[in-house]
Amino acid sequence: MHTPGHSGGSGRYRHLRWIELVTALKAVLPEMREEFVERVQQIPGYSDQAVSVEDLHQTAGDSIGLIIDALSGPQHYPGMLRFGHELGTRRARQGLGADSLMSAVRLDFPVIWSTLLRVSRPEDAPLLAARAEEVWRVVDDYAEATRSSYVETRIAMAQKQAGVRQEFIAALFGAQGRLGETRERFAAAFDVPADAPYIVVAATGREAAGLRTLSNTTGVERRMFLHEAENRTYLFWPEPGSAASISAAGADPLARLEAVSCGVARTAEGLAGLAAAARIASALAELAAARGRGPATVEGDWPRLARMRMDATGVELGTLLDERFAGLRPDEVERLRETVVCFLGNGSVSATATALYCHRNTIVNRLRRFREITGIDLAVPAQAARVVVAWS
Repeated sequence: MHTPGHSGGSGRYRHLRWIELVTALKAVLPEMREEFVERVQQIPGYSDQAVSVEDLHQTAGDSIGLIIDALSGPQHYPGMLRFGHELGTRRARQGLGADSLMSAVRLDFPVIWSTLLRVSRPEDAPLLAARAEEVWRVVDDYAEATRSSYVETRIAMAQKQAGVRQEFIAALFGAQGRLGETRERFAAAFDVPADAPYIVVAATGREAAGLRTLSNTTGVERRMFLHEAENRTYLFWPEPGSAASISAAGADPLARLEAVSCGVARTAEGLAGLAAAARIASALAELAAARGRGPATVEGDWPRLARMRMDATGVELGTLLDERFAGLRPDEVERLRETVVCFLGNGSVSATATALYCHRNTIVNRLRRFREITGIDLAVPAQAARVVVAWS
């Protein structure tokens, strides 16, 4: 911090003349205040009346007066800095942008300096030249006090807001989420529908960073909600196409998760189905992490999800197939498996023959051979489903 001194030169006359000029500034303070208000109203944030005209006039008079006092002696410095801190806090709470605030505060220098030139005489030029840097430093110290207080207040406000936001989100995922009142409060607080479809994405470990990055994307974070629970990170938002859908340069947010191994689930029940969808997304996240390539969905990965759940309960659908294939040559097992998997994927003998570059009769014979060995008829959906899950 700079403390005003007598850098304009030596001699009592220079000091007394400087005090005379500063006193002259005080005499025209109302004019300086009006000039400041007129100029500051051209700055965005002030021009749209984020700060009232009465507030501007009062603040301009007080701040310029305190800066002038600080120019007359160091004993006035604490009062000026204290006012700067108070102003920064007030403007932060009023929602004024940081750039707008600093542009306004730094107007103090040209207003004071131009007025100082008007009240001075030609022979004061050496004195003004010697004091110019000091005037600038006093204004700069005032500006820094205002800025630092503004930043501290905005950080505290953001932390408080984030804490409240997370409390709302945690309630949705907990027992309170079953209450309609909880869901309606959340919807009203964040301007989202309670009953629209939602997308829920889950990830774990390093993959969770991709979800955090998307949630912080400029322009979409207000409608995207991040939730951390145990070793899972969840991100959810209104489904694109709904009344509250997110528009990030016209792109579906899921498109930005193509490289993230995560689980994706959908709930058509709105916020009421959020916790259930999160459990599905969490299970799919395990599959995606093991697979290591992009998102896993119910539509594309239900067989693997079903197998994972059945394996966890001790139901091993693949055991029967392994036992029946135990006496076959490895190359025959490979051909049968390739044929069956392809057939289950398209449901057509002809399409399978084309895909595997085989005659149609060859495919029919292999499917018959599979039925003879395993006792499973792939033409029966219930039996075919067992193979789909077992070989997923």
